Amino acid sequence: MKPVRWEDYAAIPRLVAALLSSLRFSETWQDWPASSEAEWKAALHYCDRNQFTLMLPRAGLPDYALRRLDKNSVDNIERVRRLKQTFAQIAAALQTPFLVLKGFANWDQLTPDPVSRLQYDLDLYFPDNAIAARDALSRLGYEPIPGAEKFPTDHLPSLVLKTGWQWQGDFFDPEIPVSVDLHFQLWDEATEGFPAPGIEQFWPRRVTQSLDERPYLALHPADALGYAALHLLRHLLRGDVRVANIYELAWFLHRSAANDEFWNGWRDLHVAELRRLQAICFRLAAAWFDCRLSPIARAEVDLLARPIRRWFEQCSASPAEAFFRPNKDELWLHLCLLDSSRKKLSVLRRRLFPTRLPGPLDSVFIPEKKMTPQLRLQKRWQYALYVAGRGVFHVRALLPTLSKMFRIRR
Repeated sequence: MKPVRWEDYAAIPRLVAALLSSLRFSETWQDWPASSEAEWKAALHYCDRNQFTLMLPRAGLPDYALRRLDKNSVDNIERVRRLKQTFAQIAAALQTPFLVLKGFANWDQLTPDPVSRLQYDLDLYFPDNAIAARDALSRLGYEPIPGAEKFPTDHLPSLVLKTGWQWQGDFFDPEIPVSVDLHFQLWDEATEGFPAPGIEQFWPRRVTQSLDERPYLALHPADALGYAALHLLRHLLRGDVRVANIYELAWFLHRSAANDEFWNGWRDLHVAELRRLQAICFRLAAAWFDCRLSPIARAEVDLLARPIRRWFEQCSASPAEAFFRPNKDELWLHLCLLDSSRKKLSVLRRRLFPTRLPGPLDSVFIPEKKMTPQLRLQKRWQYALYVAGRGVFHVRALLPTLSKMFRIRR
């Protein structure tokens, strides 16, 4: 498996390529390309959008970037403090057992440093009582984001406190309210078109962890890896994968490569098809960041079908390129995982010719009674710009996607 050579992709700015290369596990980063402050601002914006800014190595960064990252680190420490307070309040209000799926539940396993990880929401899993949990949180003042119920997810519409906060362009703003996603399932088979067998055993295998000596329920370590990989796979297939999720998976794979006890248990607990779905993400993590793989993980990657291996040979960098040059190359990978023409046509139609408008975008934290005419106009304008941008993306991505699918097919 050859790692991606980011510098070979003309669509990716050279500084962004260098930032991605700096996270490889196979080498020590030595120097950054000569770049203007404007280029650094643009590159750091890409990092912010992909939530890996604080994971960057600091050596050799220009003073502007160092000052920026120092401030981001201080703000994120405050965000983590507020997140803990929010979780304590929510956990006290909920009367039924639940799992914490991501975020701080994975600090010990998937995160090099908790302070380097951005967390905007709480993902809680209720196998039977998500509606009751929603009602309990509504008594704390949480409200569902209107319009979000139209979009296929494995959780109820996100719940937010309408504090009046407005977006000011700062991804690390400690004032950004923590939203809550109440999951009623761990995998959306109806939307993805294929099952994740064995995922129903995640709940019975739950374990107890603690946050500041406050106990909570979480996934078994092998299942936490499995869910992280499935979460990454879902976002990969939907065309909105984040670099941070790939890097965290690569970090765990690299760190645990010699942990035979873990990997033997992982193989015993997960059926072959579930291991195959995870192996796709293992392959992506290894391609992007050249991490080590345990012999068991590598064996699962080697078992991937030829069409999937061919996709990686030609499209490994496509999710990163799509930020700068629109593509939907992940669509071909999705088709490789479907077992019927009906499902393939459904996915093709949904991804190539989307009919749903995007969900709510701006002012979702402002109470209705505080929505002034100016705010309403601003909200409509921002939404119109976003819809237009997404429309341009879909149009620009259509022909390149069809062309690459045809070339891969041949």
